[in-house]
Amino acid sequence: MRSVVGWIWLLGAFAPGLVGVRTVSAQATRPASTQVVECTKCHADHDLLAANATGPRRDSALYVTGAVLDSSVHRSLQCTDCHRGFEAGFPHQVSQVVVPCSTCHEKEGRDWAASIHARNAEMVGDAPTCVGCHGSHGIRAATDPRSPIYPLNVAGLCSRCHADPRIIGRYFTGPGDQEARIAATAFPKSVHGIALTRDGLVVSATCSDCHRAHLILPPDSARSSVNRANIPRTCGKCHAGVVKVFEASAHGPDYPPQPGIAEGHPRPVCIDCHSAHEIVRADRPAWQRSTVRKCGSCHEHLYETYFETYHGQVTQLGSNLAAKCSDCHTAHDMRSPTDPRSTVFAANLVHTCSQCHEGANTNFVKYYAHGDPTQRTRYPRLYWPWLLMTGLLVSVMAFFVIHSVLWLIRNGIEHRRGGHGSDGPGGGVPGGGAPAAESPTSGGSAS
Repeated sequence: MRSVVGWIWLLGAFAPGLVGVRTVSAQATRPASTQVVECTKCHADHDLLAANATGPRRDSALYVTGAVLDSSVHRSLQCTDCHRGFEAGFPHQVSQVVVPCSTCHEKEGRDWAASIHARNAEMVGDAPTCVGCHGSHGIRAATDPRSPIYPLNVAGLCSRCHADPRIIGRYFTGPGDQEARIAATAFPKSVHGIALTRDGLVVSATCSDCHRAHLILPPDSARSSVNRANIPRTCGKCHAGVVKVFEASAHGPDYPPQPGIAEGHPRPVCIDCHSAHEIVRADRPAWQRSTVRKCGSCHEHLYETYFETYHGQVTQLGSNLAAKCSDCHTAHDMRSPTDPRSTVFAANLVHTCSQCHEGANTNFVKYYAHGDPTQRTRYPRLYWPWLLMTGLLVSVMAFFVIHSVLWLIRNGIEHRRGGHGSDGPGGGVPGGGAPAAESPTSGGSAS
């Protein structure tokens, strides 16, 4: 097993005084012949430690009371089981060997040693180790609500580093690290985070449920639990029924590829639609409308034709009543229209449309949900009316444009001839001059 430098480095800080066996409560775990050194005679005396401190944190790091040790899952151990070389008692050397946690916790040690945390600990020493997450002496079981690794506390534990601007600025600066940069702040607002922090549901997913506790690997590692290929399996630990349906769908890994549909895009997985850390309830209207855009990021052409239909136009105006992608194709069991199990297979359309349109029949479902009027061969009934109406519209607009241009030209010619055009002072009078004066005899008697 590879060296766990980070453990030795961090735990070594506790070596100078956490020695010998426990106090009286622990002595019963050892044979009477074992030499007993009551470490807490010194290490439970805060004043004594402060008087002999050699560093700003030395006294607090070495201060360990019997109550703390009695509450630990390691209460049956003696101090020298972890801190070797102190059996002779006091006075003792300043630094001795600290037994790595992997001596007892072999699997956890192997997993941590292969993780991204161990890699960073070896390079710069700036990563969590056993003590960083579990504590040094008051280690509690994961089922203890006071433990930092209790489900309701895990997100806060991970946020100590992952919400730290210094850590983010050092490790998550690449263009592909956006998700890692927002993880700690986005998770509490997600459906999983709300269930944990607001509702206290210990069954809701937290950091270690998705990323694992010790074998934490970057997403580009094939062994990572958050690698794209492994995401359905990871989410399926809780959402077993959904994943079973999803993997049998057109998005599943074993479904035959559909040429021309989402060409050039990888098959989506859970986080492509739901995101990784910003997951919201699927019954929220705003999220349901946003799914159309998410589907369109792969199905570009179908996305465009959808917004040419009544359903798409009403949805674009902000209504949540019109059908969206998942209403017709389902959320997870989408299949090819040629698949008899598909909700949009020809024989199933009446049932699908009837969910909203009561009384729908075979004539009703002849409606083209994604018809493209520019495709003459596939949609001739749409093509010819579209061509006629487009031609008519272009002709009418062209006529008025030409008419307006000719009118402007004529008006300019009249203006240059000395007239004022049809809108001048003499509008409507040939020559554009002023109207003729009245005859002296007209309209009255001569003076």
